Amino acid sequence: QGRSGGETEQDMTTRHIARMAAAILLTVSTAQAAIINVPGDEPTIQAGIDAAMNGDEIVVAPGTYFETINFLGKAITLRSSGGPEVTIIDAGGDLGAGSVVTCDGAEGPGSVLQGFTITGGVAFEGGGMYNDGSSPTVIGCVFEGNSANLGGGIYVVSSSPTIVGCRFSQNSATGDGGAIYNLYGSPALFNCLMSANSAAELGGAIFSDLAWLSLTNCTLTGNTAHSGGGIANYAGVEMTLSNCILWANLATVGDVFSAQLWSTSSSETVNYTCIEDLSAALGGEGNIDSDPLFVDSANGDYRLQSASPCIDAGHNWSIVGITDTDLDGNPRFTDDLETPDTGCGVPVVVDMGAYEFQGDPFPVKLGDIDGDGVVGITDFLALLADWGSCTQTCCLADLDLDGNVGITDFLILLGNWG
Repeated sequence: QGRSGGETEQDMTTRHIARMAAAILLTVSTAQAAIINVPGDEPTIQAGIDAAMNGDEIVVAPGTYFETINFLGKAITLRSSGGPEVTIIDAGGDLGAGSVVTCDGAEGPGSVLQGFTITGGVAFEGGGMYNDGSSPTVIGCVFEGNSANLGGGIYVVSSSPTIVGCRFSQNSATGDGGAIYNLYGSPALFNCLMSANSAAELGGAIFSDLAWLSLTNCTLTGNTAHSGGGIANYAGVEMTLSNCILWANLATVGDVFSAQLWSTSSSETVNYTCIEDLSAALGGEGNIDSDPLFVDSANGDYRLQSASPCIDAGHNWSIVGITDTDLDGNPRFTDDLETPDTGCGVPVVVDMGAYEFQGDPFPVKLGDIDGDGVVGITDFLALLADWGSCTQTCCLADLDLDGNVGITDFLILLGNWG
């Protein structure tokens, strides 16, 4: 059971996907809304936010902007025109600089932050970004060189941010959560990389307490903490990991496995994930503990070598329909003809981790059970044939991944018909 009145973990995952879809629909529906250019129309990013109304879009030109910003509860899209490599919001890195980005005005998924490097934040909570009672969408951002007591990169309390295609590096916490601190929250991360973050106490990359957490196709490596170099779940946490890599995270206490995932009184559902020194007690389907064979981890290249066991080893239904590109913006569903398909999917299988090894691309559609590129009568018959409990390792008819083929799967298939 999920945390809120019987809501299941899959219900919560579906809710996150719905929030992303709502944000996309909002962007489309407000195509005639005002576009505010920074610095063309307004001199600073915050001035642009101040001038914006719900549905407006603020487009920021390349440059370094020395300021901190607050979304002020507005359903606006704040994006860079040139990407995070050339568009930086810098709080200055001085004591008392504060969080670089703040969302504490009940922002929803229509509050979008896209394409910035967030750096120089110094705060007690959330050096890079502070979220309280908000559900913003964060896309294609880099959180780097921020620090806080709790949540060097992002602080999440009673919030449900959706974070897609982001990188977290060299963020630090003097307490818990080097990259992300999560309390009473339910963040969902897709295609994210967390490396070289640190916490003096718990959770070099992520710390959660009395919260829900979902990570899909994320790579966590080279993070350090006293306990839980990768992830630390303190108590009452319900976490889902799918198609992820947790490797070479370090903790000053405990064994190798507890350095990747440290947990007390929490519930973890982990499938099709690569975890160093995998604990047999973790259970789940499709998990491995083989070296992922990064291209050059010493120099920060966490793409996969051609011989990586993480290639074609994930589960398609975990990511399809959410994004069809990886952290590099390359096609997410490609086939490496030299690698056997050990994961779950047809006609090609997604890789584990934030980067997809590039091969022959093929569009994958949720509900295409026979892999012919069309959702139709053959897929419907296959779904009927597997109706009921579906517990085999790879059950392609179980579209919502709840272990049962039923009405929800039927409706998903109909929704993707054609």
